[in-house]
Amino acid sequence: MSEKRFKGRFKKDGKLQWYHWLVVILSLVLTLSAWQVTLKLANQKSQIQFDFQTDLLIELVKERMQKYEDALWAGVAAIHAQEKPINTNTWHAFATALSIEEKYPGINGIGVIDYVSPENLTAYLAEQRKLRPDYKIHPKHTNPGYWPITHIEPVQQNQKAVGLDMAHESNRYQASMMARDTAKAQITGPIILVQDEKQTPGFLFFAPYYDEVNPPQTLTSRRRTFVANVYAPFIMEKLMMGTLKNENRLVNFSIKDGQSLLYDELQPEALGFDQDPLFSKVVKVNMYGRQWLFQLQSTRLFRHQVTNNQPKMILIGGICIDLMLLALFLILSRSNKNAISYANHVTKKLRVSENKLQTTIDSMRDALITIDKNNTILSFNKAAEAILGFQEQDLIGKNITALPDPSLEGPDETNHYLNVKNKSAYEEKKIINIASKEGGLLPIDLTITKASSGAINYFIALIRDLSNEVRIEKALETSEALLDTAVNASPTGFAILNLNGEFIELNKSMSRWLEYDKDELLGRHFELILEGQSKPIIRSMIQNMLEQKQTSIHIENQYIQKDGSLVWGLLTGALVLDKNQVIANIVLHIVDIQKEKVLLQNLIQQNKALEKSNADLEQFAYVASHDLRSPLNGIQQLAQWIEEDCRELLPSDSKAHLNLMMGRSGRMIKLLDDLLKYSRVSRYDYKYEAIELKTLVNDQFALIDSPDGFSYKSSNSLLLVPRVPFEIVVRNILSNAIKHHDKNTGVIEVTFNKSESFQIITITDDGPGIPPEMQNKVLEMFQTLKARDDVEGSGMGLAMTKRIINHYKGDLAIDSDGVRGTSFIISWPLPGQS
Repeated sequence: MSEKRFKGRFKKDGKLQWYHWLVVILSLVLTLSAWQVTLKLANQKSQIQFDFQTDLLIELVKERMQKYEDALWAGVAAIHAQEKPINTNTWHAFATALSIEEKYPGINGIGVIDYVSPENLTAYLAEQRKLRPDYKIHPKHTNPGYWPITHIEPVQQNQKAVGLDMAHESNRYQASMMARDTAKAQITGPIILVQDEKQTPGFLFFAPYYDEVNPPQTLTSRRRTFVANVYAPFIMEKLMMGTLKNENRLVNFSIKDGQSLLYDELQPEALGFDQDPLFSKVVKVNMYGRQWLFQLQSTRLFRHQVTNNQPKMILIGGICIDLMLLALFLILSRSNKNAISYANHVTKKLRVSENKLQTTIDSMRDALITIDKNNTILSFNKAAEAILGFQEQDLIGKNITALPDPSLEGPDETNHYLNVKNKSAYEEKKIINIASKEGGLLPIDLTITKASSGAINYFIALIRDLSNEVRIEKALETSEALLDTAVNASPTGFAILNLNGEFIELNKSMSRWLEYDKDELLGRHFELILEGQSKPIIRSMIQNMLEQKQTSIHIENQYIQKDGSLVWGLLTGALVLDKNQVIANIVLHIVDIQKEKVLLQNLIQQNKALEKSNADLEQFAYVASHDLRSPLNGIQQLAQWIEEDCRELLPSDSKAHLNLMMGRSGRMIKLLDDLLKYSRVSRYDYKYEAIELKTLVNDQFALIDSPDGFSYKSSNSLLLVPRVPFEIVVRNILSNAIKHHDKNTGVIEVTFNKSESFQIITITDDGPGIPPEMQNKVLEMFQTLKARDDVEGSGMGLAMTKRIINHYKGDLAIDSDGVRGTSFIISWPLPGQS
């Protein structure tokens, strides 16, 4: 249509036509569509960035907690490695070697919480007060047993916690028992540490250890063999400062345990707090027996980094263009006189819009380069300058070879990664390495799209910097390589099964232990190495895991080596879940326990042999005493008859010989009786009962038929002892004092004292002393200080006395200067201490 006809048309109609409105509406729809698409993409990118930051934060917390758990298990291993029970000095040496303040920032210390039963409390306090006289357990409570903090390092900043009983407060008490019962690391609910002067929230981290290196499998055996918890106290604020410094962080968060607030950055005074965050979410995390609730929200720095004006600029630019089109049409409809001037005005506005569009392009994060069909660079946005390191004015109008290609030795337009000559495809995508102006390699995602403006064709190259993604991939590859190295270097067997039970991976230790080549087992079913009777058992356990009826496998079992030999191993199995929590594989870990099993079997056989030997010995003692007693009784009876019949006929020497024979045969009978009693000392255990010491001494003094010249003095104290064996002990010592006295008169004194664990009874005579070098010897069998013919006795009395006392975990000591007077000191344990 000519300009004259155009003007005539508007002059005739004087209003907008339908096609004017169509253009305006289509332009508006296009603008709104472009705005919505760019806005959605921007929001998706921001959401992905927020999710990544929150996941990273939570993983950092989990990783740090895992590191602290490793420190606790190191403490457990250190305690098991000690040949003797640990004390304050050995624990200080361990904590110093561990360097907790340097290697484990955020931790408040590391210590040991012993479990002390009521009956062992006295012995426990006595042991601890050897190095720490003022050590005590506090505060008092009504729960059974005691869970005191025995050791804690560094002790200076944790002094108030020494001796603190976990049983006095429910969160501490419940977590302590849960660690014991599960054989796993546990944390307490929120508590206030006694050593925290600020009284801020914190918690305790426990790792249990038992008498056995491998944790017991049943709850009953865990409780029976449980010894203590290695623990670490944490102040939550200090832990977070050690784990996550709030510097240039994109996410603020708070942590709750139930209704209790553990940590809070969601306060106006917190660094980077955003009153109206772009994103927020709540994540529940299972943390060692507790559930922590993470409430996370974006910070002001996050808002600043993700703010993208591109959608707004597109919307504003498009609306401006639409309005200008509408205004243009309105002006043309009203007055064709001003059409030319108005067209010039619109042109200026279009240039402004073009500048805005250019501004929008320059604000893009991805590099955008336009190239004509002759490989000449037409435009180069700000992101391209930042990514490639070249300035726009240095490249506009130049050939693509001005951008170096690291895959080429020199300028080569044909093979250049941006070459678009004779390109027929509408779009091409690839990932390559290119060179920056500084000469380094840069991984990029390159998309080249063909476009046109009227009759002019050109190409748009969109370049996305993949440096960050490549770094993440390399880090993942490094982690996988380290994990693979650790697994293959492990001295214990490790294998991965598919869901059909077939080997898909195993380490060298596994194949070497079974004496197979790795390739011989890959693809084979796991039951190939199982001993026949155990196959249905382990098959059922694996099926229960797959059906989620149990979480893991832990069983001792025999395995078949390649040559058919059976070896013992400790099997631990668990499931591997993918990111969607779907079961992917089964992981097996087998520890060689063949030597332990052989040693255990040898020990059982030796115990049986020892039991048989003891039974044979007891039978021998009984038979010997019975069979020897009959002829001795006969000899003694015959000697008495000879004496009675021939008393007047025998010369004096023969009478002396006859008396000597009768005395020695009587001594032999007593020796046999004492031997029999000695062999039966440990056969019976008598119950403890309350006995008055003075009454018992009086009864035993009467039983031994003491001469008139001897008397006794005894304190009137109450004892808790087994009556029968204790009477034998007292009777033997009283008899020994009178029998070996060198005078016709004497006084024996019995006194009583008491310690925390023992009742101490001292029996002192005023006869000849026992030389120090003979004091241990007289406690042995058949030992006397005088000739057998001078003193009537078997030499078994003190030996039997010592054996009875030792059987009840007591002690017998002798105190004498060897000249005059001897004290026999009996240390008899209180009930519950033996």
